[in-house]
Amino acid sequence: MAPRQAKNELVLTAHAGYEESKMQMGHRWSVDQGILGCVFRNQKSHLSLNTSEDPLFVPASPEANRTKSEMAAPVRTREAILGVLDIESDQLKEFCEFDLGVLETIANQFAVAITNARLYEESKSFNKLLNQKVREKTEELNDANEKILEQQRQLKKENITLKKMISHQRDEQLRPVGESGALKSLLAMVDKIAPTNATALIQGESGTGKELVARRLHERSARADKPYVTINCGALQETLLESELFGHEKGSFTGAHQQKIGLVETADGGTLFLDEIGELGPGIQAKILRFLQEGEIYRVGGKRALKVDVRIISATNKDLEREVRDGQFREDLFYRINTITLRVPPLRKRKEDIPLLVDSFLKNSKYGGNSSKMISPQAMLLLQEYDWPGNIRELQNVIERIKILAEGDFIQPEDIRYNIQFPVRTNISILDLNMSGISLEDLEKTHILKTLDFCQGNKTKAAMALGITIKTLYNKLHRFSPEKIEN
Repeated sequence: MAPRQAKNELVLTAHAGYEESKMQMGHRWSVDQGILGCVFRNQKSHLSLNTSEDPLFVPASPEANRTKSEMAAPVRTREAILGVLDIESDQLKEFCEFDLGVLETIANQFAVAITNARLYEESKSFNKLLNQKVREKTEELNDANEKILEQQRQLKKENITLKKMISHQRDEQLRPVGESGALKSLLAMVDKIAPTNATALIQGESGTGKELVARRLHERSARADKPYVTINCGALQETLLESELFGHEKGSFTGAHQQKIGLVETADGGTLFLDEIGELGPGIQAKILRFLQEGEIYRVGGKRALKVDVRIISATNKDLEREVRDGQFREDLFYRINTITLRVPPLRKRKEDIPLLVDSFLKNSKYGGNSSKMISPQAMLLLQEYDWPGNIRELQNVIERIKILAEGDFIQPEDIRYNIQFPVRTNISILDLNMSGISLEDLEKTHILKTLDFCQGNKTKAAMALGITIKTLYNKLHRFSPEKIEN
């Protein structure tokens, strides 16, 4: 008999010896009645040798009144009772305690079998459910994978498009502004040597755009997608510069608390730009020479040589040939770094590029401000007549200042500083003045403008230094330039 706890009854699930007409499968029995109910409730076996004298005995059915002896054992596990195993006989004292023990053993085996059967069915159901979930998840993953692949294809297309756009923008950024013959000749040489691994030395005055040329060399080379690392050799002491370039091992000197990767290692596979290389001291020159010859470096405090593949581009505003003659720069290092020499022309030798540069600086300001300002022809003529000792950097700073301070949207001559409006002739001696036939008025103008420039445009201080009144100074300035004088 198996329980149906929801209805508080037992159900016949298997039998033998009964005629089908007397007790059929599915016959129900209340757990509150008879020996079966008692065994089920108490979960203890019961032996009845004479059912007529056993108060617990209740016939299973009106036809089942021939039962004279009966024994029953619970079929249970540690967690729950699964049913009752019952044997009845129409003979008195048919069973004994030994028989009851055998029945209990069989009941225990039934419990194991039933438990195993249930676990098997549960595992089958679980496996079926698991397989269904796996199929569902597999389909979801396949769908997700297909979407990812589609997104990757789209991203690849977008990436190609973006690379083309970035490459175009980068080319625009790396293209120095100007159409002069000197600039075109320089750029033609840059584009010719860029695809090679030759070392290059960029020479030119401060502010001429040597960094721009170096970056163009890198971006037009096969190393364009590799690191581009730059360092100003004149900005650090020699010991610090060595550590920055080659790195150091932990504990190699005071303060070296951990290993440091140098810039040469960082640039491996790419380009290292050594700006102001003419400022290198003798010690670090020797180490850089060895690196260029052997293609390997040692970290400060290190014992192991590290192979690196780096293209070296150098720049200086010094005359390195003279530095070599004077013993300030190693001759062998000089020949190592200048396989190709590129000379960037100063702005005074490409004045036809000034209008294009001014237009570019007006439209693209690094400090913001009004980008719609325009410049008058008279003001542009003043800018073109000036020699620009600070080159493009000076011109850019002047334009940035004018954009901020000039009133209105049109830049006039009076918006430009005096040292540009009235350029001072330098290195003029008394002998030079006599030989050139310079007039007294020009000499006075030069002296006044020099003094005004020395006083940074402060007219009160300039008048005091010249020993004249502020009114006299204004009169003279008006005579030099009829236009409006800046206050």
